[in-house]
Amino acid sequence: MAVDMSYRLGWIDSSIMKRVNDILQRAKLPTAPPETMTVEMFKSVMAVDKKVADGLLRLILLKGPLGNCVFTGEYDRKALDDTLSAFCKS
Repeated sequence: MAVDMSYRLGWIDSSIMKRVNDILQRAKLPTAPPETMTVEMFKSVMAVDKKVADGLLRLILLKGPLGNCVFTGEYDRKALDDTLSAFCKS
């Protein structure tokens, strides 16, 4: 989901998104949350995550070439909502 959000923010291109997804699939790692997970469930869990400080959720996202990442609270909240909606059934 971090890869999807990084792509939505324009921080990585589609080739990196595809490469990461291919690696995850080859490693047989999950690439989607359980079907029962909802956007609201994600938001409630994220609200108490250890990366929340002063009420601001910080995320680890990809930025630039593969292998580069940022730990940031500065991102478009719509991209987060769009990513959660894309991965959750409801």
